[in-house]
Amino acid sequence: MKEENLIIFPKWKDDLEGKAKSAMQENDYKKAYDYFHQLTENGVHSHEVLTGKLICMMELNMDEEVESLCEQLIAEKDDYYASYVHIYATLLFQASKYKEVMYLIENALHEGIITEAMEEQLKQMYQLSKELQQQEDKKSYQEVLKVLNEAIDAKNDRQQWYMIKRLVSLNIREDIPLLREMLVTSDIHPVVKTAILEFYRKADITDHIEIEKFQVKDTIPINNATIFNLQKFYDGVYQYLEEIEQNEPTNFQMIQFILERFTYVYVPFLPQEENYQLLAEALEYYVDRSLEVFDAQSVLQGERMKEEYIKMIDLSEALYGSILDV
Repeated sequence: MKEENLIIFPKWKDDLEGKAKSAMQENDYKKAYDYFHQLTENGVHSHEVLTGKLICMMELNMDEEVESLCEQLIAEKDDYYASYVHIYATLLFQASKYKEVMYLIENALHEGIITEAMEEQLKQMYQLSKELQQQEDKKSYQEVLKVLNEAIDAKNDRQQWYMIKRLVSLNIREDIPLLREMLVTSDIHPVVKTAILEFYRKADITDHIEIEKFQVKDTIPINNATIFNLQKFYDGVYQYLEEIEQNEPTNFQMIQFILERFTYVYVPFLPQEENYQLLAEALEYYVDRSLEVFDAQSVLQGERMKEEYIKMIDLSEALYGSILDV
């Protein structure tokens, strides 16, 4: 923000500042805010005025407005950067937004323009926020496990999926016996099992897990990147669809969409490389069928390809949609 532009009315500016400070001393934050607002609206953007305005906004519970102003002031990185960071961190801390406090302080310390005294204060606030966030996460973790058990008993697939995704968002990094049990239980939805695989991938646990999908069982290393790096699989299938990609881009987009859903349902039990072409033809046929666009060649392809892949695509669409409703 520009410094004071109201040089031609110094007495008016000083009078408003005096009234604003007096109102603050009397805890009349509404009146003080009105004075500070008049000053900023007329180009007075001194540190004292802006700080006073921020304090009044905080006292008046103008949370959205004060967050917006803090972010604007911090972005300017002027001589009062550290002060505004401290004010904003205090506001977020009081609102129990501990993750946001930590993110703000990490960025501020990374800038390298915080004074030594202020750096110590911010580090203390960061550590306290971290401890409080861990306490909240632990409480949330226990609540999520309770709801997850209830969802399993009720056979509520969608609620199970939501709870697994919640565990992922909590950044839990420990093995959970219940999840291992779910992976080998035949009546747990395959989409839920994929969410569990995502949990283990993020948890970075170096171990093996057993998984069952569609009556197929396997034991896989959790940290095996090839299981979750699906680009090679996609590229292998897409190489047989290059003509569709060039000549029928809309159809190709539909194929991409369907293949991603197919993959989410069946991972880690995906077709082998020798069957990529067959799967590509099945996907092409599936899209033509859904659009009711058939020519002689596509019908012949549909007749000679394994019906298994068409059924698998049909099933993956139904199963994916039953959880994510897309």
